[in-house]
Amino acid sequence: IINNMRKIAFIIMLAVLAACTPQKLVIVQIADAQLGFMGSERAKAEQNPELANDLSYEVEYLKKAIEVVNGLKPDAVVFTGDQVHRAKNEDQWTTFLQTIAAIDPAVKQLHIPGNHDYIIKKNKIVDTSDYEKYFAEDRFVFSKNGVKLVGINSNLIKYDDSLETAQKEWIAKAVAKDKANEVTILFSHHPFFLNEIGEEDGYFQIQQAKRQEYFDIFVEKGVDALYAGHLHNCAGGNAYEIPVTTTTSVAYQIGESQPSIRIITVENGKVTDELRSL
Repeated sequence: IINNMRKIAFIIMLAVLAACTPQKLVIVQIADAQLGFMGSERAKAEQNPELANDLSYEVEYLKKAIEVVNGLKPDAVVFTGDQVHRAKNEDQWTTFLQTIAAIDPAVKQLHIPGNHDYIIKKNKIVDTSDYEKYFAEDRFVFSKNGVKLVGINSNLIKYDDSLETAQKEWIAKAVAKDKANEVTILFSHHPFFLNEIGEEDGYFQIQQAKRQEYFDIFVEKGVDALYAGHLHNCAGGNAYEIPVTTTTSVAYQIGESQPSIRIITVENGKVTDELRSL
């Protein structure tokens, strides 16, 4: 009986030590691989339609990103939308999927759609079937080591889709903390804003009229950080002490940034990140 009691006490001690040991979570964000963007731009510039089929530029940088991921072995890699340039181009999808298949299977892969992964006409979503063919969900929740990652479909917000209301209700539940000290990070394709919550509307960010209602949710539920893409450049700001970070493309750049990925680390309840050039 004494030996059994000692064993039980030892197990309890190990459990207490494990609970008290600071846990760390590492996430890699990959934004806007957008296979075919460079070829499309070259085809227009050089008036040579055949160049639009050249995916080599994006594939080269995506492979570089995967090398970093496999070397780092993070807990998760989050693709924040625009996996391809043309949603109806099967070659772009096939090449993207074949390329990311090289990611270490021990690393959790998480995906959300960007505007190029859907067919959008006159600022309305008209076809989502191509994305859905390859990815069953348009949002996610992933929890590990006291950290909750939530990915949303920002297309529904940006394009005033009828499914936005249902997703908003889902978001409020998804970002709610399961434990008081849980860290919650939200990922979207479109940034809610680039630099300031009150900035004017633009092509890249969520419209001003909707930002406050979403931030009311984020503040109430204690969201710790937001990460987005779409800009093909880097930007950042802060609202209600919640940092909002926009990560540039892993490949094609519109601004002055370099092809990069973002390494996000959560340790001792604190979120930090590093932009890693490729």
